[in-house]
Amino acid sequence: MTQIVLLARAYGAYRGRILETVRSSVNSLASELDVELLKIGTNRKDHIVLSLVGEDEEFLTNLLGQEYGLVPEVQILLPETDYSGSIVDSGKVGYGLYVDLGIVERNLDALIPLHIIRKQFEMEDESLRRIADTFVLVDNLPVDVSIESVKRDEKKIEARFASSFITRIHNWRTDERERLLVLGSTKKMIEIALSKSNHSEDIVVIEKLGHFEYSLVCKRSTRASGILSAIGPLLRGVPMHLFIPSEVEEKFSAST
Repeated sequence: MTQIVLLARAYGAYRGRILETVRSSVNSLASELDVELLKIGTNRKDHIVLSLVGEDEEFLTNLLGQEYGLVPEVQILLPETDYSGSIVDSGKVGYGLYVDLGIVERNLDALIPLHIIRKQFEMEDESLRRIADTFVLVDNLPVDVSIESVKRDEKKIEARFASSFITRIHNWRTDERERLLVLGSTKKMIEIALSKSNHSEDIVVIEKLGHFEYSLVCKRSTRASGILSAIGPLLRGVPMHLFIPSEVEEKFSAST
């Protein structure tokens, strides 16, 4: 039997539905293979854990790695290499942001120190709380980071935001369209909520940020706050956050 931990996470009000979505996907991928899904659940960091048995365990593991990502082991983390993760405990400490890379050993998260965040977001004298509020750096937001150093004996990983993530935020800032970030949902659930609330036509595209995290890009004439008010009750308990370029620029300008 093989146990694998996916980079994808199931959390929040619809954790069970997300797990069933993954179960269905795994069974579909395994339909013509000699492998069986024995168990599916989550670990303490909400990463999806699968137990597989059969001759084709390794082959299915590789397929799942392509589809959902596999968490890295701390022993193989490489400096100057990009990894995917999600922000955790945003705002709980003032000296930086922690990013969950899925490493279960020692409950180890990567720290992006405040001085690096200040430099990357060009807010040299601001507090972490102010920067996170300005750029909507919230819990469960998928991010890519570049590893700066790994100190295994001290149980420390330091990183910076990958250039791809900084570029994404810059593109969002310079785009006139507002966005609604929906974290912890399937795309199908979002589409149903938009349809029921008669707002499907107000969304240009549903951008995939993570495995179950999305950015709803509004038409230029549509307010993201209105979409939030409409679909929020239909996806009760799912964290949603507004990314409004004009407000981001206002907060950024007030700090420079």
